[in-house]
Amino acid sequence: MKVRQISPARFKPKFDIDTGLHPKQAEVFLDPTRFRVVVAGRRWGKTNLSKNEILARARIPKQKIWYIAPTYRMAKQIMWNDLKETIPRDWIVRLHETEMSVTLANGTIIECKGADNPDTLRGVGLNFVVMDEFQDMRVETWTTIIRPTLAKDRGEALFIGTPKAYNQLYEVFALGQDPTRTAWSSYQFPTITSPFIPEEEIADARRDMDPRTFRQEFEASFETMSGRVYYPFDRHQHVSSKIAFNPSLPIWVGVDFNIDPMSAAIIQPQTNGQLWVVDEIFLHNSNTEEMCEELERRYWRHMNKITIYPDPAGGARQHARGESDLDIFRQKGFKRIKFRKKHPFVADRVNALNRMLRNADGAMRLMVAPGCRNVIESLEQTLYKAGSRDIDKAAGMEHITDALGYPVELEFPTKQIVIAGRSL
Repeated sequence: MKVRQISPARFKPKFDIDTGLHPKQAEVFLDPTRFRVVVAGRRWGKTNLSKNEILARARIPKQKIWYIAPTYRMAKQIMWNDLKETIPRDWIVRLHETEMSVTLANGTIIECKGADNPDTLRGVGLNFVVMDEFQDMRVETWTTIIRPTLAKDRGEALFIGTPKAYNQLYEVFALGQDPTRTAWSSYQFPTITSPFIPEEEIADARRDMDPRTFRQEFEASFETMSGRVYYPFDRHQHVSSKIAFNPSLPIWVGVDFNIDPMSAAIIQPQTNGQLWVVDEIFLHNSNTEEMCEELERRYWRHMNKITIYPDPAGGARQHARGESDLDIFRQKGFKRIKFRKKHPFVADRVNALNRMLRNADGAMRLMVAPGCRNVIESLEQTLYKAGSRDIDKAAGMEHITDALGYPVELEFPTKQIVIAGRSL
C-alpha cells in the first residue's frame, strides 16, 4: 500500500475542536496527497473523518468546500445535521437549511450536495470536495462534473466508501496504489482497525453474514457481486496483458444497437480454440453510421477479415431513409454479416458465454485484454433481478456483454440451431 510517511508537525489541525480521530483516521488526515481514497468497512468512522477534514479546511479563508453523497437525502442525514451542530456558532455568518449551505466569517462556504441532481454540481470552482459513498455514484459525477471544478485552484478531493464489486471506487483506489500516480494515495481499512467497535460486534456480524458479504462490508474487500450473470468471470484469471490484436487472425465484431451506449466487442478466435476479446467500442448518444466509421478508422487495413455479428433486431429497425442497421453496415463496406433471424433466448446466450469463460472441467476459453474496461465492468456487474433469472437492466451494464454474446452464441451454441440469417 502506498502511504506517505509525514510528520504530524508538518500538518496540524488549526481549530480548537477535539477531533476524536483514531490512529488510522489520523493517518489519512495527515496525508498531504491531493487525491486520497479511503476504502473502509462499515462503522469504521468514515463520516467522522470527512467532517474533520471539512472543518480543518474551513479554517482557511475564502475556501469553497463541498460534501457530496449519492443523494440529497443522504447528504442531509449523514453529514449536514451533524456538521451544522459541530461548527462553532461564532464561525457562522449565514446558514441556509434548504440549500444545506453555511457561510463562515472568514468567507469560506461549505455546502452539502446530492449526486442525484447533477445540474446543481456544475459551474463552480472548488478548493476541496468529499465524495462520500462514492461506490454508489455514477462515475461521470467525478470524471465529467467534479474533476473540472478542481482544476483552476488545484483543488483537492477525498473519496470515501465501502467496496461494491470492482466499480468506480475500485478504479480510484487503484490509482492510489500506482506509484507513478503521485497525486493519488489510497487506503484500505477493515472495520476492526477502529478501536471504537467492540470485537464482539465483529463476531456477531461474522455469524450473521455470509462470507462474501462479511468480507466486503467489514473487511473492506473488493468482491465480485452476488447474483452476477457472468459468475465464472474473474478479472485476475481472465484478464491478461498477453491478450492483443493479431492482424493475421479473423476479426469478429459483436454489435449491440442500443443508442446510448452503442457498443461493440471485438473478438479474435485463436488457433488453440480460445476467444480473445482484444478491443471494444463504446459510443454514447451515437448511431449505426458512427459505429461503422469508428470500426473502419481502427481496422481499415483489415476490412477483409471482419465479420459482423449484430443484434438480430438490426435487420428490422428502420432509419430515416428507410434502411435498416444491417443495410448501413453493408453500405459502409462490411460485407460479411452473420446473424440469427430471431433473438436467441437470453439464457442460451448467457450459458454459451459462461461456458466459454469456464466449463465444468475448469477450462477457460475466453480471455480479455486489460484495455477492454467496459467489457470487464459488464462481465462483473451485470446482475440478475433479486429472486429472478431476468437480467436487471436498471444500471445499464448489460449492453456490451450482449454484443459479446452474439458471436459467442452463434459460433459456439449450447445446442445446435440452424442459422437462419447469413449475409456473405
